[in-house]
Amino acid sequence: MPRSKRALASLASLTVLAAAGAAVTLAAPAQAASSTGGTITRGEVIARAQSWVDQGVPYNQGAYHSDSNGSYREDCSGYVSMAWHLGSSLTTWTLPDVSTKISFSQLKPGDAMDYTDAHTFLFAGWTNQSTGAFTYYAESNSNNPTHGPTSANINSSSLEGWPTSYYDALRYDNIVDDAAPAPVMARTVGGDFNGDGKQDIAGIDASSNMKLYTGDGAGTVGGGSDMLGSTGLWKGFKAIASGDFNGDGKQDIAGIDANDNLKLYVGDGAGHLGGGTNMLGSTGLWKGFKAITAGDFNGDGKQDIAGIDANNNLKLYVGNGTGTVGGGSDMLGSTGLWKGFKAITAADFNGDGKQDIAGIDANDNLKLYVGNGTGTVGGGTDMLGSTGLWKGFRSLLAADYNADGKQDIAGIDANNNMKLYTGNGAGTVSGGTNMLGSTGLWSGF
Repeated sequence: MPRSKRALASLASLTVLAAAGAAVTLAAPAQAASSTGGTITRGEVIARAQSWVDQGVPYNQGAYHSDSNGSYREDCSGYVSMAWHLGSSLTTWTLPDVSTKISFSQLKPGDAMDYTDAHTFLFAGWTNQSTGAFTYYAESNSNNPTHGPTSANINSSSLEGWPTSYYDALRYDNIVDDAAPAPVMARTVGGDFNGDGKQDIAGIDASSNMKLYTGDGAGTVGGGSDMLGSTGLWKGFKAIASGDFNGDGKQDIAGIDANDNLKLYVGDGAGHLGGGTNMLGSTGLWKGFKAITAGDFNGDGKQDIAGIDANNNLKLYVGNGTGTVGGGSDMLGSTGLWKGFKAITAADFNGDGKQDIAGIDANDNLKLYVGNGTGTVGGGTDMLGSTGLWKGFRSLLAADYNADGKQDIAGIDANNNMKLYTGNGAGTVSGGTNMLGSTGLWSGF
């Protein structure tokens, strides 16, 4: 860049002007968790940054924007100061005074890239760290006001018009990671619970009752009757799975209760359940499990339980056909491979007579892990696209809902609707039709 432009950019970065009475529109708080100059989470930093994008705040070195976030200068360093909830609008030269230099590889959402002579912008997150792809927020110039999340690559020769090598990665001294969200457990299952030969859906509703929605064999369900009491009995249950665990030919439900024990509720074949016996110990063994599913994974004709444990490994607990399980062997590796999986379900999806496992992975894609009939699975192929289609889904259940002899997948989507994806018998699914209404009926399940 010519020296005159560089000098101008440096001057702009160093100039601190008093608020100049610019016309502003007050906005709703981006997130009101932090105090000025205090501890702030990464999520709040990004929310504050997004609020200026939503308002279309212009670039103006001589003006301040005032809203519920505070009053900050409308340029690159004022924008980062606002996002960090600082007490004043710092400059590219003074932002390092409240932050610590880190390596590019350590960047997390809410950190900053700072070229002290000219420019700074806010790192929003990696989209693919292995290739260097990320997104960011910035106030750039009068022709490019507040924008983001904008795509870029850390391996590019330049970022925002300046050589990448000119930038330092900065971490605000008062930023903290967001608390890990509590896992959202899958609390719906499929099976023929009323003995009519058609696949139904059972699930724990918002009132902690187990409800039965009977299938019509054509891909939809209806009803919503109680399967065991109506007094919130299922409060605190973290995950459930269905299968004939006691060998009487009727569908039962197993679940991890509020005390982290695996309980068995025996089905009567008419849509009701009873019991609540321990399937494996009574000492909170299942604490930390993120999901469970049922199937005959070892080919002995008895229903087993597979689950993602607290260490993010997929474990197999072999059923004895009388209502209990034992073991806890690895089904695929022991290195935390299943970290980030949001839900799993089991069925013979590829038509080879062996039980497979399908699951929504950390990238919100539906993956198929093929069973070998001896208690382990392998693979990890896409069952429907590879573009994060399953984002927001919090439940998966497998059954042949349209009665074509092939295993389908149903799930509760981000809009709280139960969607049906029909299987082709070769390991993939398609569709996405509503199984019962389209008005968010499944909220709370």
